[in-house]
Amino acid sequence: MTQTAFVTGSTGFLGRHLCQQLVAADWQVTAMCRSIPENALKGVNYVQADLLDAESLVQALPEHVSCLFHTAADTNTWKKNNPRQTLTNIQGTQNLISAAKKQSAKKWVHVSSITTFGVDHHGMMALTEEVPQEGGGSRVNYVKTKSQAEQMVKDHAQVLNALVVNPTHIIGVDDQHNWIRLFKMMISDTLPTIPVGAGSFVDVKDVARGCILAAERGQVGENYILGGTNLNFEQFIDQVADGFGIEVTRRKKPQALIRMAAKIKSAIAYITGNEPDLTPESLQIISHQYSCSSEKAKDFLGYQITPFEHTMADIKDNLMARGILSV
Repeated sequence: MTQTAFVTGSTGFLGRHLCQQLVAADWQVTAMCRSIPENALKGVNYVQADLLDAESLVQALPEHVSCLFHTAADTNTWKKNNPRQTLTNIQGTQNLISAAKKQSAKKWVHVSSITTFGVDHHGMMALTEEVPQEGGGSRVNYVKTKSQAEQMVKDHAQVLNALVVNPTHIIGVDDQHNWIRLFKMMISDTLPTIPVGAGSFVDVKDVARGCILAAERGQVGENYILGGTNLNFEQFIDQVADGFGIEVTRRKKPQALIRMAAKIKSAIAYITGNEPDLTPESLQIISHQYSCSSEKAKDFLGYQITPFEHTMADIKDNLMARGILSV
């Protein structure tokens, strides 16, 4: 019997990779988007809907879909856009829950974030699924709303047959808006400073595969951390530079100076109306220091982690094909 999938955020970085892998695995895929992409994937049925339009969700979501993959979220880290983000991440998730119940979706894989474990701690955190999640009390609206949305899904877990995956820092090919910005600064040797944070860097293809494994093998109500290679940012910068075959000037500015710059950029942005490239909120997330274990996902889902150097080789080839990197 053919498995059917409904994917929100289907044109995003993870969502697009997820749709590709679902099609390759012979799933019948319905991909929700606000507008049909010009580079539509072959074998994917795109439908237009909006998380804030409850009726459009009901119309877009097929009845009795095998699994609903909720990857869509507002990832804003500029305080000015918080009201929009709260509506999207909270009300949007509630609207989708209502649609899933009405259309009798059989399972729900909720793509949350490692940040729901909290980003306001000082010092290194070793994260597993057993660590209490404290993101709901965060001063960063993205973290708070992602945490609230995750809890909403858990509150309905038995009805939705829902489970949660918590990806870490997602990197990989065809990135248009995420870590590509840092890579471009490294390539042009304009990286202003090496962040003080540490985290887990995971290949987007691994996360997409992890989502499918969660749909096939995950247990209702459970969390599964989908992580990669644990590195601090100095190690990350060094390994990316080696992988790309480039030289990068290792600048290190005091954290207090960076915090001041983030506040100034945010203040100027309110005047210009242009979203800043650094905010106190984005700095809070990037400065968070953690390592994580994906042993639960490995043991129960069969999750696998691509070696970091293999991911870097793929990214390098992709950036060269796009004309962003020439070595």
